[in-house]
Amino acid sequence: MGKILLYLALVVFFSGLGILGGYFVADLYNLPHIEQLEEYQPSQITRIYSGDGEILAEFSQERREVATLARIPLWIQNAFIAAEDQRFYQHRGIDFRRILKAAWVDLRTWSMAEGASTITQQLARNLFLTPKKTFLRKLKEAILAIQIERRYSKKEILQMYLNQIYFGKGIYGVGEAASFYFGKNVGEINLAESAFLATIPRNPTYYSPLNHPDHTNQRKKIILKRMLELDFITEDEWRTTKEEFINVAISKGKERKGAIFHAPYFVEWVRQKIEKKYGYRRLWRAGLKVYTSLDLDLQKKAEETLVPYLKENDHQGALLAIDPHTGWVKALVGGRDFAESQFNRATQARRQTGSAFKIFTYTAAIDSRKFTSVSPFYDAPIFFRRAKKVGKSGEIREEGEYWSPENFEKHFWGRVYLWQMFTHSINVSSVKLLQEVGVGKVIDYAHRLGIEGLLNHDLTLTLGTSGLSLLEMVRGYATIANYGIKVKPIFIQRVEDRKGRVIEENFPQGEIVLSPQASFVMIDLLKKTIDYGTGRRVRSLGFNRPCAGKTGTVGWPAKKITDKTIDAWFIGFTPDLVAGVWIGNDDATPLGEKMTGSAVAIPVWTEFMKRALQEKPVKDFPSPSGIVFKKIDVETGLLASPQSRDTLWFAFLEGTAPQRYSSQANDLSRSMIEEINSIRFFPELE
Repeated sequence: MGKILLYLALVVFFSGLGILGGYFVADLYNLPHIEQLEEYQPSQITRIYSGDGEILAEFSQERREVATLARIPLWIQNAFIAAEDQRFYQHRGIDFRRILKAAWVDLRTWSMAEGASTITQQLARNLFLTPKKTFLRKLKEAILAIQIERRYSKKEILQMYLNQIYFGKGIYGVGEAASFYFGKNVGEINLAESAFLATIPRNPTYYSPLNHPDHTNQRKKIILKRMLELDFITEDEWRTTKEEFINVAISKGKERKGAIFHAPYFVEWVRQKIEKKYGYRRLWRAGLKVYTSLDLDLQKKAEETLVPYLKENDHQGALLAIDPHTGWVKALVGGRDFAESQFNRATQARRQTGSAFKIFTYTAAIDSRKFTSVSPFYDAPIFFRRAKKVGKSGEIREEGEYWSPENFEKHFWGRVYLWQMFTHSINVSSVKLLQEVGVGKVIDYAHRLGIEGLLNHDLTLTLGTSGLSLLEMVRGYATIANYGIKVKPIFIQRVEDRKGRVIEENFPQGEIVLSPQASFVMIDLLKKTIDYGTGRRVRSLGFNRPCAGKTGTVGWPAKKITDKTIDAWFIGFTPDLVAGVWIGNDDATPLGEKMTGSAVAIPVWTEFMKRALQEKPVKDFPSPSGIVFKKIDVETGLLASPQSRDTLWFAFLEGTAPQRYSSQANDLSRSMIEEINSIRFFPELE
């Protein structure tokens, strides 16, 4: 009976030993292939740059700047060898002397405190294994280290190691550690700083330079002593550096894995585009270099102008500036505070534009050649019957109510000319103009000039009742400023991979959508808006350069003009810069009484443009061929005569200027003019 029990015990023992051995063999058989290192690409930082090369933001899961061994000072290399593996150049992956010493210390202290891993073993663990301390992991680590040593040189191993080690705070590699803790390029690190950095990877929490600088500096002395003993430094170098206390200074935002340093709304817009096109992994790990169109100097001026105003007055807003010739977005402020709200009001918000939309109605009118800047209209009350409701069988169920547009000033102008309707934002006569030009045609022109959103297909269109983004509106105005050539807004100029290879490049793309002559007539009208119309405040605030622009004011409730504004706009341009400003509340509550585009948006626009152009030469808009200038009698809309008291110069498409002089005005039948222009229309509202 005893022999049977012994036999069974031996069977169980050797069976278990066999099973355990089989487990170990199977596990070891699944070791990673060292050949993977040939394709190994450590996670790197993706950086977003301004147009002038300044870093705007960094995105990474592991903050790492890969540095070649040639760039890493010998001091740093030797400091890590002294700290982690003094016989690095003598062993072949495993240091048996060190293993025996560590085993003796561990037995004597009855602990596992003494480490015996070589730099090669640490590299194997960091790349392929877990940090969990087990016998099996140590065995795998040793096997992998031997394989690595057979395949790679010591210098290649040391370079991989120095770019892989962890320094706390999401920092990997000596290149990024030098930048993070000292604000230096790795090649600028001195001896004391080298020993200081070499202390951290042993225990990034205990030796944290941020939380425990005394621990770090104390171990720095130990490493310097080891470097002296190994003849890595001289006694004079040791003596002059051992007592040097190292302080660190971290730049603002460096501790975050995704750090935005400038232009947060612009950067976030770019980040979303990059992630959508290249994927999450490439954005956060591939070390892309994204070069944008942003002018950092203009961006700072935009922020310094808009943000204090918004904070002082406690409503939201946006400012967007682009180069009309290239489409490069030069500045973008999407709100009062990015930390408070990441919603980008320059690109994502769709708000009613008010009279700022009239530019599309009047462009369609001018380009048709049926209307000129001095075409006469009669501004008087007008009523429109809303669309009829028709039953399934075609019968008219309900005639619909009447709608009557109102002017902001609550009065009617009587006889007016097209240029006055535009510069003074006269609503009623503008609706008459839309009716004559055609709603569908104006929508076509708006889309042609750069508007992409849905537009209301009715006569309220010219009053700006459609929800549009600031980016769309600025693009539309830029087409006029660029003499009819529509350009695509460009945020990203170029994207490079980690090796500097260009993987995306965007060039200005222009499409001729309007004649330069029609564009120039509109520029002339927009200039008169600033000199004589709703944009006059630009001049009163001291901006005297040639410029063109249009206000937009949306009252409360929607589609009805009152004294309470919910959206205030101004979009204007000089020959080389277009900028738009929107002010309002996210919940569309009123800003207050008389908070018009002129009162609210123009001051921001004017201050920004003053700052943006203060060192630029003064330029005017050149006239293209096919344009004629005529001196017009403001009262009659005819060519000025010697008797004319109030005159202005106007631009006309060739062949469309008036032929009669104001002195001949009496030859016209005034009653005929009034009969034509004072008709009160009663058509259906489209």
